[in-house]
Amino acid sequence: MSANSKYFKMNMIDLFLDKIITEKNLSVSSINSYESDLKLLNKYLKQKKTNFLSCNEEILKTWVSFLMMSGLKVSTRIRKISVVKQFFTFIVLENFRNTNPSLNLLLPKNLKSIPRFLSENDITKLLAYMKTNSESFKDLQILILTEVLYATGLRVSELVKLKMSSVSEDFKNLHITGKGNKDRVLPLGEYAQRLLKSYLPHVKLKYNKNKQGDNAQKWLFPNTKSHITRQTYYNKLKSAAIKSNINANNISPHVLRHAFASHMLKNGADLKVIQQLLGHEDISTVEIYTHINIDDTMKALKKHPLSKFDI
Repeated sequence: MSANSKYFKMNMIDLFLDKIITEKNLSVSSINSYESDLKLLNKYLKQKKTNFLSCNEEILKTWVSFLMMSGLKVSTRIRKISVVKQFFTFIVLENFRNTNPSLNLLLPKNLKSIPRFLSENDITKLLAYMKTNSESFKDLQILILTEVLYATGLRVSELVKLKMSSVSEDFKNLHITGKGNKDRVLPLGEYAQRLLKSYLPHVKLKYNKNKQGDNAQKWLFPNTKSHITRQTYYNKLKSAAIKSNINANNISPHVLRHAFASHMLKNGADLKVIQQLLGHEDISTVEIYTHINIDDTMKALKKHPLSKFDI
């Protein structure tokens, strides 16, 4: 293969990525995964003495078999095959080739595992331990992180990156920048409002002691140089679970997010509203969200187990 031909094959990947960046507003990590998937396929095709423009359905099916024999998770194989199908659809539409060799590639069935589960009693035990041991600012921070996560269902990546300015002046909403840099406004239940009102003075005091400037531009959950990291919070959460006599293998920030959803559903909240609160936006649910209004959301938040608690 000539240098120019090699460049052309790789340039098709760039053209495809430009298209999906424009159309799908994917996160940087998703774009990187797409690029890696296509470059690895290009390498595989090269080993088979073919390329994007000349490969056929049979070659792609051997690639699918290769993925399965490599021991990749089903979810990973689904993503890779899906990306390749999108890519070949693109190069046919752009007239780089006349036929689509990926049309008959089948996506493997993703056997959904049952999520690890935390009962409401487990949550109560965990929060009780944290409240009893929250004298230092760092311990208080872990308590508030946990309570806000369980009260809102935020992704941990969204949670740790909250700024003080993310909280509305009346404490009724959080401004969230989520996956793919998509913004959404999350209404807060009364419990979460009271929680943040009690916590915010502690954060402001910390910044004032450090003689730092405008509080509105500061992290809501600061550490020495930036915001608390996901890994730090994960480790602290595991430690608190062990000390609360909860199986540490059953707890993580994502499990708390799942607990938020499952406990609200158990207490009678509407599933469609829960999907909105979680920030899900796949194709199958986008249309549903257009029919949800703020009143439905606030009613759902009143179903949260924490709404029965006092701070």
